[in-house]
Amino acid sequence: MIAKSIMDAFIVAKRDLIELYRTPLRLAMMFVFPILIIMLFGFMFPSTSSFNGVHIGIVNNDSGFTLNGQVTYLSSSFIPLIKYNSSISLVNYTSLNSAELALKDGTIDSVVYIPPNFSSSVIAGKPASITLVTNPTSPTLQEYTDEKVSFASSILSAEILNGTVAKLNSELVNLPKLDPQFIVSPLVVNSTPLIPGNYFDFIGPGLIMLLSMMAGLTALGSALSREKEEGTITAVMLSPIRTGSFLSGKMLSQLVRSLIQAGVVIILVILLFHMSFRGNILLTALILILGIFGFLGLGLLVTALTKDQETSQLLLNLVFFPMLFLSGVLYPLQELPKFIADIARFLPLTYGVSAFRQVIVFNASISAVWPSLLILFLFGAVSLSIAVPVFLIKKGN
Repeated sequence: MIAKSIMDAFIVAKRDLIELYRTPLRLAMMFVFPILIIMLFGFMFPSTSSFNGVHIGIVNNDSGFTLNGQVTYLSSSFIPLIKYNSSISLVNYTSLNSAELALKDGTIDSVVYIPPNFSSSVIAGKPASITLVTNPTSPTLQEYTDEKVSFASSILSAEILNGTVAKLNSELVNLPKLDPQFIVSPLVVNSTPLIPGNYFDFIGPGLIMLLSMMAGLTALGSALSREKEEGTITAVMLSPIRTGSFLSGKMLSQLVRSLIQAGVVIILVILLFHMSFRGNILLTALILILGIFGFLGLGLLVTALTKDQETSQLLLNLVFFPMLFLSGVLYPLQELPKFIADIARFLPLTYGVSAFRQVIVFNASISAVWPSLLILFLFGAVSLSIAVPVFLIKKGN
């Protein structure tokens, strides 16, 4: 009895392995998926951490000081130190208000404000203040920019103190009485968040958009694969219901379900984790609809290209997991290696997450996120225009 049970188990295992061998796509996914995940983690978490593509806005109102008839600006020595040995890009703005608007829109990652009395305070022996305005929803990026600005401040402070001590020792000039704080640090960096917030203000919108995408991507594909395996889809094709109506009804059903699911999740994260919600509800819903719309088409295409639910699920996971790690859901794109960040900019979820986060956290207007909305719409239109004909052709075979 035991020997027969063991033999039967081997027969069943052999049958499944032969079936796997006869399904090249499923066999390939068995190797491609784990290799892809290992490579993603390997490249995303290199041995040395770095940031790429960080943009810092500079508002330089320094009036300078006059020495021997020539105006000198200490800010001209301070600003280049921010970029020292990094890939930071500096963007100049004429006012703090315009720079903060760019920070809200996601154009830049932080703002450095240099006041008019920056140079004159140092010459008078008083500490000069620098204001760093940061994005509170991205702690790692906030810490990085704070470190770079503080480093620049420390270097220039050391140079100022060295010059001051030299002048005191030479006794060639009569310096005013120095402020004690000036001796400790001639330059003071005041870091302040643009708005009150926490890390969940970063990860919350990303996860909500990801869940909505996953619902659009997997739910329709799973439903159609199940009907295909059960044979019910053939009965529907033979009924008076048009194929287009059948697919539209399926997609509309998944869209409504995904929107309801997203609404419930938004309420939960606001109540339980205090995620900020400052955005327009209608604009928020529009972003969700466009995101789900695009991934419904992708889910339909995957379903049309596969013969069974298991293979379909493998392909959907192959699409889903890279976007989970590369679309700015869990980490800022600036924290990824440059070539991976460049790949991420070709993924539609990147634009959905970015637009959704800007609207929810910063109350961005439609004019600020319309490029992302256009990309989501085009992705949906293209994916559906390809998926529907492929689905109809496969059903005709």
